[in-house]
Amino acid sequence: MTRPPAAPALADWTDLAVELDRWAAAGKQASFWWRDDDAVAWTPALQRLLDLAGPLPVALAPIPGEIEPDLPEALAGYPAVGVLQHGWRHTNHAPEGEKKAELGPHRPLAVRLQELIAGRDRLRALFGARALPVLVPPWNRMGADLLPELPRIGISGYSADRPRASAEPVAGLRVVNVHVDLGPLQNDRSAAAERPILGSLLSHLIGRRTGAVDATEPTGLLTHHRVQDGRYDGFLSRFLAIARRHAAAFFPPIGEMFRPT
Repeated sequence: MTRPPAAPALADWTDLAVELDRWAAAGKQASFWWRDDDAVAWTPALQRLLDLAGPLPVALAPIPGEIEPDLPEALAGYPAVGVLQHGWRHTNHAPEGEKKAELGPHRPLAVRLQELIAGRDRLRALFGARALPVLVPPWNRMGADLLPELPRIGISGYSADRPRASAEPVAGLRVVNVHVDLGPLQNDRSAAAERPILGSLLSHLIGRRTGAVDATEPTGLLTHHRVQDGRYDGFLSRFLAIARRHAAAFFPPIGEMFRPT
């Protein structure tokens, strides 16, 4: 069996354009999606991020228990935004020394389910049909015991990070993860900071094209607008300029991606 070519740990913008050309030459289209976590209020940073996206779909994952009243009203001007559920209050319940988790196995299952139901209901009340039944667990982790319970409480989608192992790990639950975190731009101001992020982007695209990972999972970008600055804006602007003009790139509607088969 021939092994797929190794994906670069570092890449540049030319590498991205070349990889999209390979998709086009193979008669394929590369799907992308964009998830932004931790919204609680309408802020200049969030407006700047959504203005950058323009008409492209964005999945906004606000913290249900912390949402301020101005957010739902402001989003009315951005019809392509889908709202996902970012846990309940983004509170760490893991013991000291363990990785942070709000929905980890450190508390009773019933308690965690009650919080998710409360968050689900609050999003529906605030955002109506724009609120999609998709869970984004804080810190991208939760107890394995929660997964089979999600469809039972009306959650039919799930999003964490890394290439998914299964598109539908339990009946009625569609998984679409993110793969490229722009967070390192916050700490590294050098031009070279973009190269490992582009390397992650190329890694997932090459893996999809060669069959090393699920080819049908859209390549996901993760942002946190609350720490966004000019470095974020510059990267996103350049990525979106390439993706918008390349025939092999497209952004499916958020709700369509999470529809169970």
